[in-house]
Amino acid sequence: MKNEIDIPIQKLEDSAAANLRRDRYSQIRDLQALEFNSAIASRLRARDISQVKCEKCGKEFAVEINTKDLMKCPDCR
Repeated sequence: MKNEIDIPIQKLEDSAAANLRRDRYSQIRDLQALEFNSAIASRLRARDISQVKCEKCGKEFAVEINTKDLMKCPDCR
């Protein structure tokens, strides 16, 4: 039986390669953040578009796309 434990030694990386790896990683993260932010912004715009104020009471309510001609909330109808 062998009583010794072999621990792998991490290879050393020079500073130029480490900087390049960090730059690539940060570019990927920036692109992901840009995609996430644009998706969130479009979702918020869509939510804001579907909110309409009632003509009588001023309460905001959600409407469907095809019923924008009705500007009264369900309580005031």
